[in-house]
Amino acid sequence: MENEQPSERPTGLQAIWAHTLEPVAALPWYRTVPRKAWIAGGVVVTLFAALTVAAVTGAGAPPSHRIVLADRIGDQERTPDDEVVTTERARLHRNLTALRPYRDVSVAGYGPAGSGRGSLLVAGMTGSFPDARGELDRQFGAGWGSDVSRWPDSEPIRERRGYPAGPLGGALDCAVLGDSATSRTICIWADGTTVGAVIDGTGETRPDDLAKRALEIRTAVEVEV
Repeated sequence: MENEQPSERPTGLQAIWAHTLEPVAALPWYRTVPRKAWIAGGVVVTLFAALTVAAVTGAGAPPSHRIVLADRIGDQERTPDDEVVTTERARLHRNLTALRPYRDVSVAGYGPAGSGRGSLLVAGMTGSFPDARGELDRQFGAGWGSDVSRWPDSEPIRERRGYPAGPLGGALDCAVLGDSATSRTICIWADGTTVGAVIDGTGETRPDDLAKRALEIRTAVEVEV
C-alpha cells in the first residue's frame, strides 16, 4: 500500500478564505497597531503641542519686570536731580547699546519727606540677565555699568556679602565702598530682567540695614511687565 500523506488543512486566514465564497480583506493597518503604541503616540503628540504653545506664548516662563521709580517710596520722597544723579544717569545711558543686555535706565535721588535733601541714590536697569549671580559679580567687579575693573574714582569694595533676595528672587549683595573716611554703603540686586542698586551717601547705614531697605525699595520700584 502506498503511504497516504496527511492532507494539510488550512489554518488562520487561509481557513477563513477557504470557507468563504468571497475573499475577506486584510485588516486595516490601524487595526494592527498595538494599543500601547497608540497611547505612546498620543502622549508624544500632546507634549509636542504643549511645548509649541509654551514657546510661542511664553507660558511657564518667569515673569518679566522693569524698574519704575515713583515720586515716593515709603518714608522717602524723590528729590530734584542733582549733579550726582545726572552724572550717574548719563554714565548708565552710555551702556544702552545694541551689544549690551541693558535696554532701559532709571536713576533718582531720595531723601526724608520734606527735607529736600537726597540721602539715597536708586538706580535700575531693565534688560536680560539670565545669570543673576554672574551679573552681581560683574557689577561689583567692574563698577555700576562700566567696563573697567574698578568702581568710579577707584573706590575699594569692602565687606561684600549676600543677603536674602526676597519674594522677587534673583540675588542681592551689599558692600561698603571707599575708605573709612569717605565710606558709602551699596546694595545691588539682579534677577532675570532687572538690575538695581541702592546707595546710601551718608555712610551712616550698615550693610545689614541697607539690605532690608533695598528689599523694600525693590518691591516698590520693580513692576511686572
